[in-house]
Amino acid sequence: MKKYKADEWVYYCRLPDVEYFKDEREPALVLAVLDNDIFYDYKIFIEKTGKIKKVRESHLFSMTPPTY
Repeated sequence: MKKYKADEWVYYCRLPDVEYFKDEREPALVLAVLDNDIFYDYKIFIEKTGKIKKVRESHLFSMTPPTY
């Protein structure tokens, strides 16, 4: 089960595992959940650049803070 749904706004981080880049996050819209893709989890639209790309879930972060 995927964490995000289509039409949901998220933050995209290009290199979340690299200390220098881990805080660089750009707003992105989830266009599709790629259930049948072996490598990628989502197709997203990056608002700042206007690019569409396939990404893994580890590169996406929720825009809404968690509720406790």
